[in-house]
Amino acid sequence: MEDGNYFQELKIKMDKYVHLVYRVTKSFPKEELYGTVSQLRRATLSVVLNYIEGFARAANRLSS
Repeated sequence: MEDGNYFQELKIKMDKYVHLVYRVTKSFPKEELYGTVSQLRRATLSVVLNYIEGFARAANRLSS
């Protein structure tokens, strides 16, 4: 599998994952909006961004 294609597919899957978490947390009680919901959403984004950053670093090392 080509790295560029893999990276594009990865971005699409991660985007779907983030949207899924946002949809699921929308159904949480309103009193959890600034507690559990906020933490889950931030953690999800953090995982996605860290994964993509790590992939980019590895790709840069391979191309050097």
